[in-house]
Amino acid sequence: MNAGLSVLCEVCERPRLATRPPATPVRPAPTTPSLLQDSGTQWTCQVCTFANSIPAGACEMCSSPRADYTPKPPAPGSQRSEKPFMKTPVPAVENPDVKRQRLMKEEGLKLIQQIREAEKKGVTPEEVYAALQISKGSNVKPCDWLNSELPHLLDEICAMAASVQLSPKTASNTDAGGVRLQDAAIPRSGVQVSRAEAKQAWLATGGDIEKAVVQVLRDRKSKLQELFSLGFREAEKCEEALRLSGGEVRGALSILQRPQLEAFHRRVWSDQPEPGIDIHDPDRQRLCRRLLALYDLPSWGRCELALSLLQEPDAQYSLEDVVQAVRESHDRDFIRRVLAKECPCCLCVFPHSKMQSLTSCQCSVCCGCFQQHFTIAIRDKHIRDMVCPACGGPDINDPDYLNSYFSTLDIQLRDCLEPEVYDLFHKKLTEHALIKDPKFLWCCHCSFGFIYDGDQLKVTCLQCQKSFCAKCKKPWESQHAGLSCEQFQAWKRENDPEYQKQGLAGYLRDNGITCPNCRFQYALTKGGCMHFTCSQCRYQFCSGCNNPFHTTCNQCSVTGLHAHHPRDCLFYLRDWEPKQLQALLQKNGVEFNTEPPHGAQPGQCGVMEQKDEGGQQVDQPCGIQCQAGQAGLCEKHYKEYLVSLINGHSLDPALLFDLNNLVIACRRYQVDSRRLDTEDETTYSARLLKKLMDEVLLGDKVPRKK
Repeated sequence: MNAGLSVLCEVCERPRLATRPPATPVRPAPTTPSLLQDSGTQWTCQVCTFANSIPAGACEMCSSPRADYTPKPPAPGSQRSEKPFMKTPVPAVENPDVKRQRLMKEEGLKLIQQIREAEKKGVTPEEVYAALQISKGSNVKPCDWLNSELPHLLDEICAMAASVQLSPKTASNTDAGGVRLQDAAIPRSGVQVSRAEAKQAWLATGGDIEKAVVQVLRDRKSKLQELFSLGFREAEKCEEALRLSGGEVRGALSILQRPQLEAFHRRVWSDQPEPGIDIHDPDRQRLCRRLLALYDLPSWGRCELALSLLQEPDAQYSLEDVVQAVRESHDRDFIRRVLAKECPCCLCVFPHSKMQSLTSCQCSVCCGCFQQHFTIAIRDKHIRDMVCPACGGPDINDPDYLNSYFSTLDIQLRDCLEPEVYDLFHKKLTEHALIKDPKFLWCCHCSFGFIYDGDQLKVTCLQCQKSFCAKCKKPWESQHAGLSCEQFQAWKRENDPEYQKQGLAGYLRDNGITCPNCRFQYALTKGGCMHFTCSQCRYQFCSGCNNPFHTTCNQCSVTGLHAHHPRDCLFYLRDWEPKQLQALLQKNGVEFNTEPPHGAQPGQCGVMEQKDEGGQQVDQPCGIQCQAGQAGLCEKHYKEYLVSLINGHSLDPALLFDLNNLVIACRRYQVDSRRLDTEDETTYSARLLKKLMDEVLLGDKVPRKK
């Protein structure tokens, strides 16, 4: 029987698991004295050369048939008269190679099963193999053995390592840095290793205890040499650090460095402020290193640039501002311009990082002025006053641009305003959006606004509990029930003596100014300055045509505050004489008044106006001298009355334009006014009039007759 670990057969010297050799012609073996002596009982196999001791027909080793075997005939006297009996069958002999393969397979499957069970419990295959080597021949499972016996085995390895004395030859070695280990004061009493080191060495040696002791000492020596090469010369501290860290060099290095970094840790974690960088320190290299480490500058050259800017004689820059500017650019002149920005509000100099600008313009103001300006605008002014403090932009009368402006402004104000001011800003934004709702109504009694979802004309204010008409916005009277607004107005002119007494003054008051943006009504006349600013929504518009006022406009080259008035606006018609306005009305068959109402005081205009006296707005009569034929009004208010009739009946004043006025109107509205060579003045004037009336329509926002 061959040994289990042998590769070649001890008899035939053929490799293990080799196939049977092919049949070859058998030559008669030479006659030897031994064969001649025992030729009857022993014979040699011609295949594997094994000496068989039993005269059988097959070889005991390789089962090859015997070539010269002939069974002997039975002896003559051996035959008996007894009955023949059945021979007991001999069990077949298993091939040793097959048996060995079967045993190896069974052992391998058993080992795999044990490894799988161990992995479920967090045990590595190396630990299982080492445990099997130690507990070989025992029925204890590897995991149970590791839990019960491994700690004692590791303690034994640690004790054996501690009992080993370092020889002088070992202690005289040198480390990687050329330092002799005996100069590093290595203790010769023994090595105190941890269980983690003992376990690592035990696994590396496959469970051999003696080899594990040698391995753990060898590993400890190499780790000590590595620590010595890093500058730690005290062997006792290195030994203790390795023991505490479980043999990990990085952990031991952290333990050894901790006392040296203690002062740094105290300074980092203390409540004391970090000492600043002294730019006047003579050690320029040290300053640059600190700048590079603390402020993450991209290069050493940027550190030199920042230091040179800080050390300029007249420099008043802060370190943080200079570092931020140098991080963004390397141009010295550009950095100086960035660091010296003048605020247009307070005229102080600030770096660009401490300036804020709006998206609507290129102006930049300091953070303090920016916060103060918008805080005052939100608390004390209208939301439309929240414009740039330097240039007054943007144009708040553009509704499309205004929405995008407030959306970006909201992001800027979120971080710079106080919470209560920011909440007030959102409240005003909400009110500004509600005003644009078609169902939003203003009370004509107390100027309170609210949303009205009903369909009745009579509306009761939620604030003052007074009623008014939802359509004409006039105070509600019982006679208005069942009548339209036009019918009620006609009834009032015919039956109300107080209204009749006021005459055209009451007419102008009832047909006052209505804001086209929020629909708030003002009982004011339109004479005087046509630029009107609504007190509710701060919308700026012309009181004659309701067109907005702009500072700039894409359609024209006019700069400054202006509006685009149509030709039938009071802005142009107030320059006409009353006779011209009356002629236009007479030409179209529109009646108008020329006599004052019955009982009115002659001599002075009685139209109520809002006048400024002593810083207060007071409603007083106009008081200007009246002329005959103007219905008891002054010329200014009588023109307003006539223009309201012209606008109410949609009359075109171009019918009374002369040639000069036609040319001016065509140029104003960008209509081609070139005269043909063959045209006379009459033909040219008629063509311009037709072209003007066809291409330029009357104002679409001018108040018309209701």
